[in-house]
Amino acid sequence: MIANVIRSCFPVAAKAVADKAEDINKLNVFPVPDGDTGTNMSLTLGTVVKEVKALPAGASMADVAKAITHGSLMGARGNSGVITSQILRGMAEGLVSAHDPVTTADVAAAFRNSVKVAFKAVRKPVEGTILTVIRDVSARADKAEKEKLTVSETLEALVVEAYESVARTPDLLPVLKENGVVDSGAYGFATFLEAFVNAILGNEGKLTEFDTSVAPADAHSVADSRVQIELNDDWEGSEFRYCNEFLFKAEKGFDADAALSYLATLGDCELVVGSFPDYKVHVHSNEPNCVLEYMLRYGQIYEVFIHNMDIEAHDRTAKIAADQAKAEVAAAESKPAVPKKP
Repeated sequence: MIANVIRSCFPVAAKAVADKAEDINKLNVFPVPDGDTGTNMSLTLGTVVKEVKALPAGASMADVAKAITHGSLMGARGNSGVITSQILRGMAEGLVSAHDPVTTADVAAAFRNSVKVAFKAVRKPVEGTILTVIRDVSARADKAEKEKLTVSETLEALVVEAYESVARTPDLLPVLKENGVVDSGAYGFATFLEAFVNAILGNEGKLTEFDTSVAPADAHSVADSRVQIELNDDWEGSEFRYCNEFLFKAEKGFDADAALSYLATLGDCELVVGSFPDYKVHVHSNEPNCVLEYMLRYGQIYEVFIHNMDIEAHDRTAKIAADQAKAEVAAAESKPAVPKKP
């Protein structure tokens, strides 16, 4: 039963992202170098785990989909977390009508729905991000359906495609290439997908290699070889300082599209996701007070988080510099001593 598979594998995949959160954070240079993508994705997934675990035994896929949608919306943190919540929502809703056992066509349909929901949530999609990867993976799922691959073969192929797509992100987004990194959210998603697939196939814990063929291992190593961390302290080029995010309980007459249009005049990375009356709002702005005042006209706000991304960016840079200095000291100490000439 697909619901049971999701319930047993989701916590495994969420833990994999949590374990790699700090590595993902260090890759975070887009849309701002505030070093929190791994943390935000992990917190978002962690909320989903709690809601899914709270379901009674024998819960249907429709129940699981509701838990994933609600949990990811309530727990979504940061730009990456909100987009991840929509990817998960689309995937879960797409699996509600899946066959038992699931077919390759079901997998492809779920990914198509995930792409649809995720891209609908983002007003200005940017190539070379998590959105690019989910679209590439979906295209590979469609191809697998046409090739009549088994579900296991399809899932393995999707993991390969995810990492290959991650490896391509610097070629699509110049700021990534400038800093010598792949996209942090994309890498986080690939980590989640790989761990999820491994859990389904009984390969839990194998996050750095694959059992099935040389191709997946090669794809993974290509991505890993491009996960190089460099310092990035160019906050002066970023226009907005504060990350504003909160939950919103709308009153009758609330227009989410109108709200998005107004928030766009106050900043960027604006997102209003969910469905009436419950929404998650996210925007980068220099005027948090204006953001809150506007939304209060149309409902109630709660669980408000306002982050100073300027400070977070400097903290990220300082931590990377400290880690690099520590690594250099360790490397120097590990070198064998050169014997003195008599």
